Amino acid sequence: MNLPGIAWRNIRQRPLSSGLTALSLALGVALVVATLVTGALVKRAFESGAGLGYNMIVGAKGSPLQLVLNTVYFISKPIENVGWEFYREFLPAARRSDGVDGRYAASTAVAVPTCMGDYYRSFRVIGTNADFFGKLTRGDGEPFRFAAGENFRDDDFFAGVIGATVAETLSLRVGDPFSPTHGADDGKEHDPFRVVGILERTWTPIDRGVFVNMEGFYLQDGHAKPLPDGVEAPAGPPPSGDGPAPLPEVQREVTAILLETASLPGLPPELTAMGLRTAINEGREAQAALPVAEIRQLLDLFVRPLELVLLLVTSLVVLVSALGILISMVGSSLERSRDVAIMRALGARRSHVLATVLIEAVMLAVGGGLVGWVLGHGIVAAIGPWIAANAGVRAGFLSSAPLAEALLVPGLVGLAILAALVPALAAYRADVSRWLQGSG
Repeated sequence: MNLPGIAWRNIRQRPLSSGLTALSLALGVALVVATLVTGALVKRAFESGAGLGYNMIVGAKGSPLQLVLNTVYFISKPIENVGWEFYREFLPAARRSDGVDGRYAASTAVAVPTCMGDYYRSFRVIGTNADFFGKLTRGDGEPFRFAAGENFRDDDFFAGVIGATVAETLSLRVGDPFSPTHGADDGKEHDPFRVVGILERTWTPIDRGVFVNMEGFYLQDGHAKPLPDGVEAPAGPPPSGDGPAPLPEVQREVTAILLETASLPGLPPELTAMGLRTAINEGREAQAALPVAEIRQLLDLFVRPLELVLLLVTSLVVLVSALGILISMVGSSLERSRDVAIMRALGARRSHVLATVLIEAVMLAVGGGLVGWVLGHGIVAAIGPWIAANAGVRAGFLSSAPLAEALLVPGLVGLAILAALVPALAAYRADVSRWLQGSG
């Protein structure tokens, strides 16, 4: 019989101890795999916010990280608002009522305003204009596509577009009405909007957003900027058709402005962005944040340390499992010594005996590792719908952390060999004549 056959026979002769050892390894590997894959998905969820068609966010003075979390991921609450007049500084003359280019218009390719503060059944409501889906892009750089309906028009005040997760969770369809609530799920109910478009899934935070026409958002109770005492708001332009008049500009504010900086002649867009960011941050009106830089900082400060802690804990589980190989083989050393004596009497070399014990350990490690790998991916697949709903990234059985997983099984085999060295060396040094005399 060849050496792997002998090692397999030894495993079969001790089914309970061998099975428990392999099971402990499998559970340890499953935890490691699930941790690695989940960590990779979390990083992917945050990185997905870096490719949405804008490279700068402008908002009220405060924490730039909070501005990014609130604007990109719909996490946390807005810092404050900035005035409509400041938003107009990014618009060209053709889009301003005074026909004059804004202060930052030359450095701006696209400027999309957003307003926050409302919810619809736990999902954030974002007031914006048609440029959000007309000029920005998905996380993969492609234009937004609609699974049903279309983008709202700026003159359709009470129209809304919803993300794929919102539509699936709340069973909303094109034409359905929905009424946001002010400030929280249990806040005052606003006037109803209607769904005119449902986005295709983007696997970004956009899937969890409820986007409404900013004009209708402004007309809701509590959304108009209060005026100083004795100052009256100027009359807005006449309503189109039978609809309401838009809110006067003097009473408008925006939560954030999503900017795609322009490429000035002879200068790369990145340099334009840095110059514009410096100019904005030196003023008193607002701050500018670069989403990519803030996301990288978030990963470095929070996500990666947490991932390392979880990985350390699960690695200790694998280490304990590897010790199980040592305990299992040392526990059966008496039986192994008799087998070794018989093998040596039949002409086996000491190196063959050593190799047989190590092969047995490798078989247990590989078997337990493969079972654990399948189990770990099964865990990710089982919680995949929850991850997709809350993190906005695709999660399934084939989700992976390729580099880390590629090193896992070889590392486990090496650990098993180290754990088996003690019983292997004991078998290598066994006194054959003593065991043969004892058995006679």
